Amino acid sequence: MLAVLLAVLLSLGLPEVTGEDLKVTVTGRDNLYSVARAHGLALEHLAFANRLPVSLAPLKAGELVVPERRIQPADPPSDGLVLNLPERGVYLYLQGALVQFYPVAIGMPGWNTPVGDFTIATREVDPTWDPPAWAGVAGPVEPGPDNPLGDRWLGLSRRGYGMHGTNRPDSIGGAVSHGCIRMYPESIRDLFGRVQVGMPLRIEYEPVKLGLDPTSGRIFLAVFPDVYGRSALLARAGDLLEKAGLASLTDPARLRAIVAAASGRAEPLIGEQLQVVIDQGPPLTTLGLLLKGRLYLSATFFSEHFSIAPEGVTLSFGDQTMVAAAPMLARCARAYRYEAGQLTIER
Repeated sequence: MLAVLLAVLLSLGLPEVTGEDLKVTVTGRDNLYSVARAHGLALEHLAFANRLPVSLAPLKAGELVVPERRIQPADPPSDGLVLNLPERGVYLYLQGALVQFYPVAIGMPGWNTPVGDFTIATREVDPTWDPPAWAGVAGPVEPGPDNPLGDRWLGLSRRGYGMHGTNRPDSIGGAVSHGCIRMYPESIRDLFGRVQVGMPLRIEYEPVKLGLDPTSGRIFLAVFPDVYGRSALLARAGDLLEKAGLASLTDPARLRAIVAAASGRAEPLIGEQLQVVIDQGPPLTTLGLLLKGRLYLSATFFSEHFSIAPEGVTLSFGDQTMVAAAPMLARCARAYRYEAGQLTIER
């Protein structure tokens, strides 16, 4: 049953959701930067996900969410890079597979990192920096600890822009540069060894992302702070849901809450993976929808397991019919209980 629904959902063409968020224990010796860098993320990623100020101050002892579940870009390249500016991260694809996600710093408002399709034009180890006029620094600046480009430079096909290391690693995740893309020293070295001149780089501005977890069939939404003030986030989320044919299945309160938080986390929006036990038999897995406190299951579930046709309130989910579970269960079950993703049925 779940396989049938997954096939329907995959036909929607939504980007894939990968990974799982982690919870880690921190002490007063940690700060957001140290925890983020240890997990290959930026300070801002942890600050947004945990609704904390962007700060280098010591943390209070407790738990932090490390946001490692993410919605991949739409139409990623087989071999290439996709940078989403509000997400403060770049995705690397090789041979059709996602290889790595790297945190980045981007241009500050007014010095926006440009969007568009570019290529890697140059690769340079230990670059010399020729300061532009805005820097107010005499140059050239030779390789070394005072060079803000770090020890690797990947120049873009748009002159004056590139991806590079930094002598300010605690700035990664911020909107702080004059348009270039900063990376941790270890990140740029890793990326440098994987890319070649001519590799494509797509820079996009997607503060709202909608995706499908192909394992569970759930629909996730990620909302990032609108760093350049270009998008009405709630309207953008509504547009994506309408385009996917999912707007009618969305709990408006849940949608507003995710948008208002703009935490950058991929949050479950539609669908729930249920375990169903019938007459104490082996557990079955099916996809349910929980909408305004009402549970919906597929009509096919009831026809296959109980040989009854749907009646009552129904919803369309792709080309599947989802039916309100309570009246259907009242017809076919002596007793049932739904709790925390598990449905137990006695016939």
